Amino acid sequence: MNDIVTIEPPKTSFSDLVKEAFIDPIRSVLIIDDQYPTWEQIFGEEGYDSGNKRWATKADILKVVRQFRQMSPALAVDIHDGKHNEEIGSYLHQSDLLVLDFQLEEREPYGIRATEIIADLLKNNHFNLVMVHTAIGDLIDPFNMILMSLLTPMGIPEKKVAAGLKLFEEFEDSTNNDFENALEALKNALSATAYVALRAHLNDNGKPFDFLENAPEIAKFRVIAEKAGWDVDARLKVLYWGMAMHDQRVTTYEALPRDLRWSAPGNGKQPWIRTNGGFIAFADKKNTELLDILQAAIEDWRPSPSRLMSSRIRAEISLQGAGAEDSALSDRHAYWQYYQELRGAPLDASPQAAKNHRKTLLEAHAARHTERLLDLIGMKAVAFGLKVLETDPTEADPKAPGFAEYYAIKSTTKEEREKALAHYNAHISTKPVSGWHLHPGHIFKIDQEMWVCLSPSCDLVPMQKATAAVRDSSAAAVKPFVAVRLTPKNEFSRAEVNSNTLIFLKEGGAIKTYSVYPLGGEFGSPVWRLFMASDYGKFEINENRMADLNLSYLFGKGQSMHVEAAKARIVGQLRYEYALNLIQKLGVEFTRIGLDFSAPAD
Repeated sequence: MNDIVTIEPPKTSFSDLVKEAFIDPIRSVLIIDDQYPTWEQIFGEEGYDSGNKRWATKADILKVVRQFRQMSPALAVDIHDGKHNEEIGSYLHQSDLLVLDFQLEEREPYGIRATEIIADLLKNNHFNLVMVHTAIGDLIDPFNMILMSLLTPMGIPEKKVAAGLKLFEEFEDSTNNDFENALEALKNALSATAYVALRAHLNDNGKPFDFLENAPEIAKFRVIAEKAGWDVDARLKVLYWGMAMHDQRVTTYEALPRDLRWSAPGNGKQPWIRTNGGFIAFADKKNTELLDILQAAIEDWRPSPSRLMSSRIRAEISLQGAGAEDSALSDRHAYWQYYQELRGAPLDASPQAAKNHRKTLLEAHAARHTERLLDLIGMKAVAFGLKVLETDPTEADPKAPGFAEYYAIKSTTKEEREKALAHYNAHISTKPVSGWHLHPGHIFKIDQEMWVCLSPSCDLVPMQKATAAVRDSSAAAVKPFVAVRLTPKNEFSRAEVNSNTLIFLKEGGAIKTYSVYPLGGEFGSPVWRLFMASDYGKFEINENRMADLNLSYLFGKGQSMHVEAAKARIVGQLRYEYALNLIQKLGVEFTRIGLDFSAPAD
């Protein structure tokens, strides 16, 4: 009797996930290297065999190019010599991976052109993969230079710098100074590597004192400080003076503020820089297996599960986009009717209203069309998401550290867990301000009061329902609407969250919580008011995704009623289903039945 051997499929590793999400989607490579001839030079009159000694050997070039051509499917490879010309901008925007030579200059100082190219590349909206390829054996100098070109300055106060300089000058003139050149010794002790290490330490909320005591990057500085007899306060002042020299260099790059993470080379560590616009890895030119080095650097970055899944979805859209689009557009009748709606004129016949009406329809169409595309490729995204979850070490051992750690959230603290819940609730319930006129769910601010618009959508269309709430409102060019005042909530219970009466709104970097019920829970009637918005409630969204409104409302004064004008600013927007939930709650408030129970005294 033959035993049947069951062969289990190999288990997926984190390395496999990174390869599938980031490496496999690469379709094109741009090599920028002044030692590589461009296709124009090879096939032009110049030709490769022109005796140009600055070009690398064919064997060395083929080692790099073949790894991309041997991929399945083979990658498209283009080459640019790095010269500063008008064409390079278009080159940078058309490749999935940039292999960039650090030494594009013929002589020192090197790296200036490379930092300019990276700065231009990160201006586009793609997530760019960059491999810096350099003949400089030690990667620390290229790494420091490129990172510093992306940082914004610390902004060290001039008083601290001046105090540090004075202390150094006193040491320089003292008998304790046995250096031949004390300034050079201090510059060497407080190098660019030390500056980068200090920035990393402060980014992790470390204290400067701990850096002074323990950072290996300033071991030489501690020796000088001992000779000088500086105490902790004096050492900090001299440290800031030394760091200010690097900070001035950072200032000259005029980089925009960006989210930056990095791993510096040294002690066997994989060097990389992660920005909100791309990922930069580094390799010595002796190493030609660039895709392997790139993947190892991404693995060391440890992208979160959300980043893995997002990258995989983006790749699937790119891969199947045309087919999925054709399927999504197959219902010709529905899209014909949509185009008729788009061509139709709103009740407000002004040119600006017609344009904004179309912008709103196009915005809604883009959202629905994107949703349909995602529905068509969703199975692949779901399959990859399941693979991520099944690969997580926590799946097999609940006590094992899992992929959740890659989000860099300190989940052991109550404050961080509550912060995560608040950000999640805001993420799922709100959206950026959109539209061109008032909609249910628009959150606006009058002075220090927050309000949310809760009139139905059909009542808010300009020129429509002109007889509702205010007689002949169209004659006054106003749009009446109902809004409920929001009460700030610093503390709330689980029951209140589940009651669907709270609003979580991102204001700046923080999440603020509000309730539509002044007393919390569902106690106390919502404070509602009938407002009138000027110009039928139309607005223009500014670059900060906010919009200004001119409002008015009735208020009592003495024995008469008066109309009060108010300036409002739309600062947020609820997703439609969350706005509809509050409209229903307000409807219950309007239709409540008063019964004759008698409540006990408090």
